Amino acid sequence: MVRLTPLRLLLCAAVALCTFFFSSFIPCLLRRERGYDTFHERPSARFRPVPNVHFGEECSPFTAGVLDDVTLVLKIGAGEAVTRLPAYLKQRGRCKQDLLIFSDRKDNYNGFEIADALAHLPAEYRSNNPDFDVYDRIQAADGPETVPNKSDDGWRLDKYKFLPMVEWTAYKRPKSQWYIFIELDTYANYDNLYRFLASFSPKSAYYFGSPVWPEKGTVFAHGGTGFILSRAAMDKIIALGRTFGEDKHIPGTHFFGVDMKKQCCGDETLAQVLKKSGVPLRGYWPMFNGEKPSTVRFDKEQWCEAIITMHHLQEDDFTSLSQWESARLNPNKPLTFEELFTMIEPHLQEKAADWSNLSEDVFYTSIESFDNCYKACLKDGSCMQFEHSGTECRLGYSVRLGHHQLPTDERKWTSGWMLGRIKTFKQAHSPCHGAHFVHANP
Repeated sequence: MVRLTPLRLLLCAAVALCTFFFSSFIPCLLRRERGYDTFHERPSARFRPVPNVHFGEECSPFTAGVLDDVTLVLKIGAGEAVTRLPAYLKQRGRCKQDLLIFSDRKDNYNGFEIADALAHLPAEYRSNNPDFDVYDRIQAADGPETVPNKSDDGWRLDKYKFLPMVEWTAYKRPKSQWYIFIELDTYANYDNLYRFLASFSPKSAYYFGSPVWPEKGTVFAHGGTGFILSRAAMDKIIALGRTFGEDKHIPGTHFFGVDMKKQCCGDETLAQVLKKSGVPLRGYWPMFNGEKPSTVRFDKEQWCEAIITMHHLQEDDFTSLSQWESARLNPNKPLTFEELFTMIEPHLQEKAADWSNLSEDVFYTSIESFDNCYKACLKDGSCMQFEHSGTECRLGYSVRLGHHQLPTDERKWTSGWMLGRIKTFKQAHSPCHGAHFVHANP
């Protein structure tokens, strides 16, 4: 009989722990699985009293007052004040949110003040910078109808607006606790946004969004997908900004010591300055999502997860999504990708002409027909869909709807979905037992 001395007991415990670590934790890392908590359908009173919120009703978090300390910050181009802002305010601005609008030209629309984020920059920031030739033309225009659109020359100014916009926001809304930065093509699910924010205290410095991982440099939240700063994060970046400001009482007079001419993007530069302020990004993809319903990759990573934002929606996308939301069977439940899939599923078919379903995981240039492309997909057990463009066969390992694609001189797109495999996937992963609140990465 072996005598269990204290040393042997300790060694046995160590072996057991190592076995658990290598059999459980390491495989999860190799499979890159995300941890998650269950999204609370009705947040508890962790940081504040919780009134009764009628989830699923339009504007419910605003009507209940639970987002009274939240400021939405909308960044637009000067030309969009005429082309896109009116429709945005009519459809998505009717919840009486606390809304700030920033552009590259001062304006006003239906009582909403549009601030010029670049108005207070000293002349030396604009001199010898051809990007600001666009700014000068915008200011000289007779009206917003004649200024360059964001899709034209106006985009060159976009990166310059981020840092002044953040400073201006803190100056204009010093008592707000959360700041949500969005664009005209950003969808926000306000029910899930409230559920998300209820898990955090604005007294801690937070910077949330969908992470972009550059090869070199700081991980940053993608601007168009929407990002969030807490009150404490705002305080930190403003404290850093005071060391650079030309006038300590007027925000937007500097770029925090950054030479913006050499920078790629404003959202990336903002992340660099926030990190220098002691506020790194906490990434919550896929809840903050850079796709819209027709381009989302539906798979095991995007199924039970809750949806907070989506991006790249045009007016017809907003309209169809709004109509679908109004007919949800359980609107009081957190919106997930599993439920959103029911919006696109009726459009999936074995063969769709003049259609690209955005398959992009495997490419074959030697497969010359749709039927042979189908056979390649059938042979690949991971393939959920495929498309043939006349010159190329592409396989997709996720399910995506895609878009209408007209033929060109040499190419004609035809797409197909593996309906049996999609059914099997749903049977394996549904129903979801609560919406997933993914753990931050980074």
